Amino acid sequence: MEASADAGAAAAAAAARTLRWAGRAGHLGGFPRAAVFAAVGAFAKAYASLLNTTTVHNADALLRLVSARPPGTPLLTVSNHMSTVDDPLMWGFKGFPISDAKLGRWVLTAEDICFRNVVMSYMFRLGKCVPITRGGGIYQEHMNEALDVLINGDWPKMMSQLED
Repeated sequence: MEASADAGAAAAAAAARTLRWAGRAGHLGGFPRAAVFAAVGAFAKAYASLLNTTTVHNADALLRLVSARPPGTPLLTVSNHMSTVDDPLMWGFKGFPISDAKLGRWVLTAEDICFRNVVMSYMFRLGKCVPITRGGGIYQEHMNEALDVLINGDWPKMMSQLED
């Protein structure tokens, strides 16, 4: 009985930490999300253009799919990554609309890294991140949230981890 209560308390704490309400487009008029996208986008743009040599293949096709697809038409992208900053930095390439949060992707993120506490959860939710429990399988609660993103015609992005 005690183990069941501990499991229930842990689940409730995890649910409180994921702050799904903060990920809604209308949260506080959309201003916090716009601020996060502008700040992260500016950093990504500076990194991609000033501190790095960036080559993007088929950027025009991606830009067209992101910005000109009909309303309600979902877009699903999948890529590899090697670090936790790959996703936000890759959007700094020339021509990508970094300041338009409506065009931004939703990305599945590791709950144990990005959703450790309420402050981090809030920031990552504003950045359109969906927490995923590593090893939790495809039937976990947050996979349903990712499916909702796709069904609503948004852009979920999934990244796999490269192994050496």
